[in-house]
Amino acid sequence: MKTIKWLKASIFLQIIYAFFCIFSTICFAINHHWGIYNFFSLGMLSAYGWIINPTGILTIVLGLSFYFSEKGKENAEKIIGRKWAWFVWFFIIDTLLYITCGGLMVIFTGGV
Repeated sequence: MKTIKWLKASIFLQIIYAFFCIFSTICFAINHHWGIYNFFSLGMLSAYGWIINPTGILTIVLGLSFYFSEKGKENAEKIIGRKWAWFVWFFIIDTLLYITCGGLMVIFTGGV
């Protein structure tokens, strides 16, 4: 049941990834609109949590490899069911968050 255990760990990793994306974007927005430079520093520090974070790739590669290794077992297939699709959804969500936060970072910080 490595798939179910990894799914639970992946949910935790996705929450951390989303937090860093949203937090850094909010910090950049506060700096952009109100000119409080301390929020720019916070945004830059928290941006490392999503810019170099390999959560999306790690989640889908390990999750699907665990799923395919357990796929042939009858008990595992019944327990896992369609939960394996969450690994694909996590990857799609991470990609959209990365593109959105990257674009907003460029807008709020003044360019590339």
